Amino acid sequence: MPYYHCSPTTGLTHLVPRKPQAFQKPSRVYLTTSLPMALMYSVRNYEYTYGYTKDGQIHFAEYFPHALEILYRGKSASLYLCAPKSVQPTEIPNEVVSQTTVPIVSETLISDACEALLEQERLGNLLIYRYHTLSPAMLDWIKAVQTQEILHGNLLHSPGEKSNYYRTYYPESWKLAENASQSTV
Repeated sequence: MPYYHCSPTTGLTHLVPRKPQAFQKPSRVYLTTSLPMALMYSVRNYEYTYGYTKDGQIHFAEYFPHALEILYRGKSASLYLCAPKSVQPTEIPNEVVSQTTVPIVSETLISDACEALLEQERLGNLLIYRYHTLSPAMLDWIKAVQTQEILHGNLLHSPGEKSNYYRTYYPESWKLAENASQSTV
C-alpha cells in the first residue's frame, strides 16, 4: 500500500514528527493512502475543505468563489512516496500517522497543484464541488462555521496572514463576527 505525503517543500529525504501549523493535532508524521487527499496538502491552508461522501468518495468543496484556482493554481509542490516502519490509522479516512521518522522513497514534482487536482477529477478519483453549485443550506453552514472560526481564533484582534485570509475570502463571516463581537461588549 502506498503512503503519500505532499508538501510545498522540495528535496526532503525523511519526515520527522511535528505538529501541524494550522490544526490542533499531536506531533506526528501525517501520511495518506489517497493520492487526491495528498495533493490537497500541496499548499498550506487554514481549513479542511475536503470530505467524503456516504459512499467513501473524497471530495473538495470550494468554500468561497474560485477557491480551487485561488488556492492551488500555479503552486508547485513535491509528492513524496514514503516507507513508514509502522503507522496507526486516524479517524480521518485514508489518513495514518507515524510517531517515528519516516524515510522518503521517491519525490515527484507537481508543477501545478490545481492541474493535478483537476486530473484526479477527470480520472474519477476526486469530486470537486464548485462554489456556484453549493446549496443555500451549505453556503449558510460555511458562513456560520467561518464566523465561529474568526471569533474563536480571535482573528478580529490578531493581525496577520490568517486574519487577512479570512477577511479577504469570507467577508460576510467577517462582518458577522464583528457584529457579534460588538454586541458582547
